[in-house]
Amino acid sequence: MSDYRVYPTIERLSELSRLGRTLSWHPPYQRLTPLTGKHRSQQRGRGLDFIELRHYYQGDDVRCIDWKVTQRTGQPYLRVYSEERDKNIALLVDLRTRMFFASDGAMKSAIASETAAIIAGSIVQGGDRMGALILTDSGIASLPFRRGEKALLALLTELVHCNSRLPDWSAPSSECSLYDGLSQLSAMTLKESQCFIISDFSDYQVNEKHSIIDALAKRNSLIGLRISDPLEIKFPGHSLVIGNTDQQVELKQSRPQAREKFEHYITQHRQALNDHFLRHQLALLDFTTHQDAWLQMQAKTKQ
Repeated sequence: MSDYRVYPTIERLSELSRLGRTLSWHPPYQRLTPLTGKHRSQQRGRGLDFIELRHYYQGDDVRCIDWKVTQRTGQPYLRVYSEERDKNIALLVDLRTRMFFASDGAMKSAIASETAAIIAGSIVQGGDRMGALILTDSGIASLPFRRGEKALLALLTELVHCNSRLPDWSAPSSECSLYDGLSQLSAMTLKESQCFIISDFSDYQVNEKHSIIDALAKRNSLIGLRISDPLEIKFPGHSLVIGNTDQQVELKQSRPQAREKFEHYITQHRQALNDHFLRHQLALLDFTTHQDAWLQMQAKTKQ
């Protein structure tokens, strides 16, 4: 029997999706602004119940502008109301070979799949439509927006299949990038939808390419789930050999400068992503390979 910490099984993911249905907390479907509380309704639109105030973006309904708040703050704000309608919720799950790593616990790819299964269970319980993009070394698997148990089973089955191909050393050297996945997500022309981005964000770049996150954030709410292994953030005190299919590097204990340089790069890289999400008041949740995915999700829901 395979270890689900390395290769997730349909039984394991099904159980986690069942647990996901029990979550009393709903992810922040709206933008995290100073004018809103922590807990928000799952639905929004022009209805009867007021939910929040948020910044006006080009293309929004001008009839919803709150002119008193706009005059007081000097910036246009909208009043957002609840509406009885379902939502499109999209998941972008990174299952490339670079996610097939763990110094202990479960592989990053396994944690990514498990968190996706938990979220999917919550989505099905809420009755919303769910679609998914699964980023692999050789391409992007796309699952159309559907509602209910069939959509859930299709997602879990595809997650198991994509995991079973890891590590994919036969894939082209020019692997799909996170930008490719975000581009396809943007091409879906979603509006007022919830998007979950589940990845280690290791190839996230602070340049104009990732302005695509800016474009997505203008019309949708994004939640990032960053999957990390502690070894990637801080090396242990002893000597270490690291490498991939092309080369190996020995990081000697006697060379603290190299360790400091690496840790400085990682700190800057993580902070850049933090800043990018914070700029749009978007949620970025950190998950580790060293803890159970369900326990981590439970902890996030209680924050």
